[in-house]
Amino acid sequence: MAKTRDKLERLDQSIHRQWNRLDAESGLSTREKLDRLVRSRLSVSCADKHRPEPRVNPPAELPPFLEREYIYEDAIRLGGFRIADLREIRSRELAVLGGDPAFAQIDPRGMLFFDTETTGLAGGTGTIAFMLGFGYLTDHGFLVRIFVLSDINREKEFLERVDAFLLERHASAGVTYNGKCFDYPLMETRYILQRKRFPLLSLPHLDFLYPARMLWRHTYPSRRLGYLGDMLLGLSRDEDVDGAEIPRLYFEFLRSGDLSILDAVMEHNALDLLGLAMLVNLGTHCLTDLSHTRDEGEILGTARLLESAGELDAAVERLETVRIVAQRPDVQAQALKRLSQIRKKKRLFKEALELWEELRFMGDPGAVRELSIHYEHRERDLRRALQLVRDALLSGGLSGQQQADLERRLLRLTSKLAKLESEDGA
Repeated sequence: MAKTRDKLERLDQSIHRQWNRLDAESGLSTREKLDRLVRSRLSVSCADKHRPEPRVNPPAELPPFLEREYIYEDAIRLGGFRIADLREIRSRELAVLGGDPAFAQIDPRGMLFFDTETTGLAGGTGTIAFMLGFGYLTDHGFLVRIFVLSDINREKEFLERVDAFLLERHASAGVTYNGKCFDYPLMETRYILQRKRFPLLSLPHLDFLYPARMLWRHTYPSRRLGYLGDMLLGLSRDEDVDGAEIPRLYFEFLRSGDLSILDAVMEHNALDLLGLAMLVNLGTHCLTDLSHTRDEGEILGTARLLESAGELDAAVERLETVRIVAQRPDVQAQALKRLSQIRKKKRLFKEALELWEELRFMGDPGAVRELSIHYEHRERDLRRALQLVRDALLSGGLSGQQQADLERRLLRLTSKLAKLESEDGA
C-alpha cells in the first residue's frame, strides 16, 4: 500500500508539472489541455529519468464508455434490515424526508439512486463526471450499474448511452447525497455542453443529505455518507479508496487503458449507492416507529422532519417524548424551543409561556426575548417585560448578537414606559 501511495504521489507531482506547462500555453481549452495531459509521457521523479524506460505496448483503443454491474441480493442485512425491505418503503415517509408532496404520488420501488465520481470538486465546465453510478431495485436485490467514460473526447456518446439506460428504467424519482448542490448541477452542465438535457431533472429529487443532517445532527459528529453507513448500517469501509486519489487513478486509467485501476473506485461508488438506499430505508422507519431510533437526538431529528413537513401534531408528540426522556440538556432545550414555536404558531400562548419560562431558567436568551414580547404586547405589562430584559443582560453569557438585540429592546421598552408614565402624570 505504501509503495502504491508513493507512486501515486510522484505521479501527482508529475501531473501538476505537466499541467502547469500546458496552462501557460495560450489558446488551449480545458478539454485540449486534458487531452494533451492524458497523452503525455509523465516522469515519476527526477531519479527515474536516468533509468531505462520499459517497453510498453500502447493500450488498445477503448470504446467511449465501459459498464459494470454490482448485485446485492435480497437476503443481505445491513443495520438490522434486509435489502428486500427496500420494497416496503412508503411514499408518505419519502414526502416527509424530501419535504416535497410530489413524493406522495410516486412508486418508491422505481426510485433511482445516483452518484458521480469526478475529476475534481470545483464544478464548472472544467470538471468532468467520468463515472456515473445508478442503483435500483430488481426482483432479487439491489443492482448498481456503473458507466465509465473511457475517452474524454467522446463524452457525447457516453451520455447518449446513459440516456438510453435512463429511458429503459422509467424511474419515478432520483435520490442523491448532496446532489442538489453538486451532482445535478454538474450533470446539467455536462449535458448543456452536448446540447442535451439531463433526464433526471424532470423527476422528483430527494437529496438525502438534508434530512440526514436533521435526523442525526444531535447524535453523530459527522454526516458524511461513508461515516453514517459505518455507524448506522455496519457498512465497513476500511479498505475504501481515498477520495483524493480518485482523479489520479482515472488519469492513470486513461493513459493505460487498464480498467482494473478503477476497481476500487467502482466499488466505492457502488457501496455509496447501497449505503444511501439503506439509510433512506432507515430514515423512513425512524419516522414511523420510535423503536428504530437509537437515542433522544434521533427522536428530536424525526420531530424536526415532521414539523418541516407540516405534520405538527405528530411533531408535538415526538417533542413531548424528548422532553420526558432526554438526559442531555442541549437536546431537551432544542425540544422545548420547537414545542414553544409550535404552540405560538397555534396561538396557544399559555402553553408557550410555560415553555419559555422553563427555557429561561435553563439560561436561554431567546426565551427571554419571547417572554419580553409576550408581556409587552399580550399582557400589556411593560415593567415585567423590562425587568426580564434587565435580568438577562446582568446575567451575562450572551453572544454579541444576543447582547445587541436585548440592549435594543431595553432602550425601546425604557422609552415606551417613560412615555406612558409621562402621559399618566399629565
